[in-house]
Amino acid sequence: MIKPFERWKYEEIELCFGIERAEQLPSLDTWLQANEPADDFEKETLSRAHQQLVRKVEAWNEDELKFFFLAHVITLVNFSKPKVYSSFSQRTIAVTLKDIHQNDIPLRGRIEFFVALGEQIPRQPFFFLNEYKPLTKTTPSDPLGQLLIAMLSTQSINTEPAPLYGAYIIGKLWQFVVLDGQKYAVSKSFDATDKTDLFQIFSILKRCKVYIEERIATIPGLKQV
Repeated sequence: MIKPFERWKYEEIELCFGIERAEQLPSLDTWLQANEPADDFEKETLSRAHQQLVRKVEAWNEDELKFFFLAHVITLVNFSKPKVYSSFSQRTIAVTLKDIHQNDIPLRGRIEFFVALGEQIPRQPFFFLNEYKPLTKTTPSDPLGQLLIAMLSTQSINTEPAPLYGAYIIGKLWQFVVLDGQKYAVSKSFDATDKTDLFQIFSILKRCKVYIEERIATIPGLKQV
């Protein structure tokens, strides 16, 4: 029986697949120190999104949080390059991983949002966003576990071993995650209703786009447009 992504908890993933949580990872520390400037249009758009979030975050449901706030932030970053890489949403992935005892564990689940090579068919994922849950929602799911199992699943099919970047969002709170080999680390919480934090979230996302394009440039045989 296949256990869907949303039912995995982070400790189960550690015990089953042998990954370890690190207090610090250089790849996460460097990412969080991003200092990517916002231009005037980006500042104005983020400021409007911030005002909406402050007023509505406690009232929004999951779809409203996505459409009225998160979509504006992600659109500004523009995780795409024609015929090279794109953003994808609600795509299903199915893989089989070996657990620590070398047993086959089939995994299947839908990923909320990720960035990968391709325009129609995603391959070689780089970055993930998960959850978007409102603060008032009571849910038995584990947002970190759901993000980690998606990252671990795609790590197994990536042809180029490299850190995977991600974040999970609960209402106004963002936490960034890096999975690097068998180790992962989680950032402190960034509060998007705090304008300084919101601009740092945006800077971190823009830096991730830089990482993606740098990595793509090293992939042999990939046509650059």
